Amino acid sequence: MRILVTAALPYANGPLHLGHIRSTYLPADIYARYQRLAGNEVLYICASDEHGTPIVATAEKEKKTPKDVVDYYHERDKREFEALGFSMDIFHRTTSDENTEMTLLFFKLLNENGHIYEREVERPYCEHCKRFLPDRFVVGTCPYCKAENQYSDLCESCGRTLKEGEVIGPKCIFCSSTPVAKTSRHHFLRLSSFSSKLQEWLTNNKSLQKEVVNYVLNWLKEGLLDWDITRNMDWGIQVPGKEDMRFYVWFDAPIGYISSTAALTPKWEDFWKGDSRIVHFIGKDIVYHHFLFWPAMLMGVGDGFRTPDVIAVRGYLNLEHRKFSKSKNWFVSLGDFLSAFPPDYLRYYETALTPHSVEDADFAWADFQKRINNELIAALGNFIHRTLVLIQKEGEIPQPENMDEEDSGMLSLLTEARDEIGEAIERFDLRGGQEKLIALSGEFNKYLSEREPWKEKDQKRRRNTIYACSRAISALAVLMRPFLPFTSDSLMKMVGIKNESIKWEDADKELIPQGYNVANIKPLFEKISDERISEQEKKLKSTV
Repeated sequence: MRILVTAALPYANGPLHLGHIRSTYLPADIYARYQRLAGNEVLYICASDEHGTPIVATAEKEKKTPKDVVDYYHERDKREFEALGFSMDIFHRTTSDENTEMTLLFFKLLNENGHIYEREVERPYCEHCKRFLPDRFVVGTCPYCKAENQYSDLCESCGRTLKEGEVIGPKCIFCSSTPVAKTSRHHFLRLSSFSSKLQEWLTNNKSLQKEVVNYVLNWLKEGLLDWDITRNMDWGIQVPGKEDMRFYVWFDAPIGYISSTAALTPKWEDFWKGDSRIVHFIGKDIVYHHFLFWPAMLMGVGDGFRTPDVIAVRGYLNLEHRKFSKSKNWFVSLGDFLSAFPPDYLRYYETALTPHSVEDADFAWADFQKRINNELIAALGNFIHRTLVLIQKEGEIPQPENMDEEDSGMLSLLTEARDEIGEAIERFDLRGGQEKLIALSGEFNKYLSEREPWKEKDQKRRRNTIYACSRAISALAVLMRPFLPFTSDSLMKMVGIKNESIKWEDADKELIPQGYNVANIKPLFEKISDERISEQEKKLKSTV
């Protein structure tokens, strides 16, 4: 099976924080890793989102060029994604030649198919700065939740997408003056004409989350407005024939999924137009764009392009019961976390917090410590280390002999766990899959404690117990691979498993040969002390 996995493109205008990882990049990585192990042809695609007003605003604030800003954050994001073990096949850029060419192709085809028109519109203009103020250059009060200092196109407080002119008391972000209305000619996509097709796609696609579909259908009932796909600015992909006009960032950004695939492989059309499964992973803040704008663009372009089969949506991650906020210094950057803790600790904890829903979650340092110490280490790490020590003392992986019903039953648990975890990942219930992984280690921990092979005088019974446990740790090495790749690598190295050829179906097989002995045993995890957590809590509070 051919599967294309994409993760929403991170804006290249600031450091990644823990909230970004939970909703999008980690779930996409777990899913892609599993599908590769399952034997499917998988591409995991991502790129920096390098156009739009947030980039320009950051550049002007830091007295840099937009290119300087995106170059820096593209490389930083790439390093940090790699440090977390994200198995992206490409981490490309929307400023690439491929994305420019693909965006111009989309515009050409949409125009030829009658889906684009031009008209005069009034846009905010700052007489002090002498320029038009697109989207993020205007801030004001949200008309819905009354939060102040919100962008004119999105309220970050309540998550509502705002229409042109809705924000109350608009101000220029650069000089705080009140903009005036000035006429400009823009290109529009006839989004309203896609209402029936979008409704059909939403209602017929049973792979989409029902809670999200119902939310989007309410927007359709309210009536879709045609979509302004151009902006008066000089950073972005230039609109043909318009020297001072660029495409709206949300027009070219999702096209980056396709252009990045094209940059990776000449077989890109097999994934976007052929027999494949297209899966997008996003956070709930960009539902409107991915469930309305993007499928309408794909429908309008035609030329064999297919709409996504699945859009997996997850909620926000808060920090100690408060929303992440760079402006208020209430955030933990990915770089800061990785300098203090192993990447698999974050992978484990954020997966444990993330159901397949738009439900929000809370990152709390005390809870992080508790889950790592009491679940990951006490269950998974403890069982694996106990078994490795037993094998080392035994001198080798023993050969089983006339295994009793309990021993055989334990081995059958490996097959059940393999199938159940795989099924959970297929349903995008990644938290449920990880819970089954921990439960399996718990069952074997209990079996080992009850059997007490270190006291057993019956040689056959002792050796059968150790053999069954050796099968369990090799199974765990495979089953944890999508979730905890660094830990999986370490364990496989200790027990002599060559991970390059391992498949998901091998999890219940005898992967460590009888007669093999383990050496250089080291604990897979280190407990998190109270002092380390206290240090992180103090560091967070000191920034406020």
